This record gives sequence, C-alpha cells and structure tokens, in this order.
Amino acid sequence: MWGKRIAVLVFSLLLTGFAVSVAHAGTGVTPASTSWVSADRGWVLGVDTLCPTFKCTQLVRTLDGGASWTRVTTPPLSIPEADRLRVMFANDAAGMVTNGEQLFVTSNGGNRWEASGIKGTVGALGFDHSGFLAVSYDGTSSRLFHRELWFGSWQPVPGIEVKGQAFGEIADGQVALSTFGEENRYWTRSPAGWMEEPPPCDIFAATQLGAVGTDRYALCSFDPGFGNMTKELRKSEGGPFKTVSVPPREGITTGFAISSEAALVAATGRDWSFVHRGVGEKWETPLVLGGPPLEDLAFSSSRHATLVRGGPGQEFAEVYRTDDAGSNWKLLKI
Repeated sequence: MWGKRIAVLVFSLLLTGFAVSVAHAGTGVTPASTSWVSADRGWVLGVDTLCPTFKCTQLVRTLDGGASWTRVTTPPLSIPEADRLRVMFANDAAGMVTNGEQLFVTSNGGNRWEASGIKGTVGALGFDHSGFLAVSYDGTSSRLFHRELWFGSWQPVPGIEVKGQAFGEIADGQVALSTFGEENRYWTRSPAGWMEEPPPCDIFAATQLGAVGTDRYALCSFDPGFGNMTKELRKSEGGPFKTVSVPPREGITTGFAISSEAALVAATGRDWSFVHRGVGEKWETPLVLGGPPLEDLAFSSSRHATLVRGGPGQEFAEVYRTDDAGSNWKLLKI
C-alpha cells in the first residue's frame, strides 16, 4: 500500500526536516483534535496559548507515544466560531487540517501545506489508495472530492452527491452521505471505481463506518432519548449488512472505531461521556468521564487507540490513549 512505502521513504526526512522547536509535556497547545498512524507517531492540533494574540492554531507531533512533542509548521488556519479544528493523517507524509471552512493538505509531513481551494463547508475527511478525500457542502449539495497525493487539484467524484447539507462518513473503501429522515446513500470502492450499494443504516439513523480486513462494519445510531440512543453494530462480508451486536444505549454517539481486537463506541449524555467496548456480542463501559464529549476516537493499530475529550473553550481539553484495545485508558500530557 502506498502509505507504507511513503512512511519508509519520508521517515528520516521528517526527523530532520522540521524547522521547529522541541517541547516536552507542556507545549502550550490546548488540544482540539488528534490523529495517530501508529502507537508511537501521532499529531495534535489545537490553540496555541503562547501566541500573543491568543488566536493562533498550532500542530504538534510525537514520535515516542507522547513522551515528547515537536511543534510542526502549521498553515494559517483560523480558529472556528461554530465548527471544530480537525487533523487527520494517513501516514508520516500525508495529512489534512481543517476548521470547517478552510482545508489544507500536506504530502511531506507538514513541511509544506497547500490550500484546497474547495468552496463550502468541509465535512468528513479520509484517504484512499491514491490520495485525499473530503466531503464539502456548497450551499446546495454535499459532494465527495478527491485529490491525488503528490499533485493536482481537488475534483468532485462523479455520482457521489446528495442534495442539502449531509452527514458524511468516510472509511477504508467506503463513503456514506445522509440527510436525516430524507436520504441515506452508500458507496464502496473497488479496482473498477466507486459503486453505489444499499446503505447499512436507514434514513432515521446516523451512520459511522469502519473496516477490518475485507469485512465492512457500520454503527447505526437512532431513536435518541434524553442522553441515550439505540445503537446497532452491523457487518458485511460482501453482501447485505446484518446486525451482529448491540452496544449499550447510554449516551448519544460521538465516535466509532473498530479493529480485530474490539469495537469502541464513544457517547455523551446527562453530563457524562462514555467509551463502550465490545468483543463479539459482549459489551462493557471501561471509560466514564464527566464533562464534554469525546471526539476523534480511532485505532492506529489493533490495540492502540486515541481520543480527544472536550477542546478549546470547554471545561476540559485532553487527549487519552489505550494500549489494550480500550480496556484501560491514560491521559497524555501535551
């Protein structure tokens, strides 16, 4: 896969090429988003409290699991008023940052950033085997855009579009676009290109996607109540999606991640945030925290996962990680 090849070619450059300062725990960055490509290598994007204007964003990275952090060249990304800062990397080289209006990409680990030029509200972010993917809403419809890794401009992917501002979800070889109660469409990618298939969730459910090997997964969340909602984990082995497990109803879903070891669901409700952990049909809730929601839940390997709790302007702004597929969590110092 191109990501592994790039990681090997660029890794030595990344160690020497950043014009930055090294900071151990205490970078002055209030975390808003995090993305990891392995247990050791990850990024955090947030607000720089050392900035004289208090309006600067700053990206930092770690090569040792969070023991030390390095300030990385950060594009001129304004702090959003309504949306949130987000960062996503596919490997040591290819990454994206956005505030919901601006979108910047890098193909060399953050040494140089390029503005996307996409007009509209930036939604879901992701990658495929050849480049960057992003969902954007232009005021009329929501579309999937693609850009080659090394060069070129962003172009809409033919056929992957719905009217209105859609909830978008991108996972390995999968894209879903949905407007609640009206439309829910789903596409998968093969060597022949993108093909539309029946969606895993209905029009009254939020769809979140994942994959383990060739198996595709979807978390369908629906029937919200006061601080809770029904959640169903569905699986496809090439055919229709079928419900294989039912996570706890506690909390409104804010995140989903799956690996060969476990499925994880982040949820928030009634002043509490949860991580539910499922192995097969059995579920437990190993992490319960008061306060703001948990975002950016993702696996970087079968056993290592991370998330952000809260963010700038909220009661907490913290990054947590697990080294045992979600059974235990620890706070990282940024």
